[in-house]
Amino acid sequence: MKKAILLMTMILFVSGTITLNAYAASQSVNVSYKTYGSANGRSNGKTNGVWHYLRNGKYGYLKITSKTGAGKTYASLYRSVVGPDKKFGTVRTSKGSHKFSGKLNKTSGSYYLICYGGNLSVTIHIKGKLHD
Repeated sequence: MKKAILLMTMILFVSGTITLNAYAASQSVNVSYKTYGSANGRSNGKTNGVWHYLRNGKYGYLKITSKTGAGKTYASLYRSVVGPDKKFGTVRTSKGSHKFSGKLNKTSGSYYLICYGGNLSVTIHIKGKLHD
């Protein structure tokens, strides 16, 4: 009986530690992409394997600390799901803090950004943080 209680306590302790480490206050965003003659070009976190961990019931915030490249650029926040991915809004990627319009609906590490826009034939580079 004592061994079972000790084992359960160890499992709870380890689980609690893992859960606490999973919540990051903010996560780096470092995006670079080239636009072409039509000004089409984008960086897709899903296809590039860049995922973010965000929490249910919160809003996502993107704080841009630097941006290079001409033209208006945007970032959309998505969560990967079966079927069409869930979208939580779009913000401009100018310097400053921007709030996505939709409340996050699941605590998950399956959120990603799609960044797009710019003038024709330029390289866009964006740095910042994503947090909830």
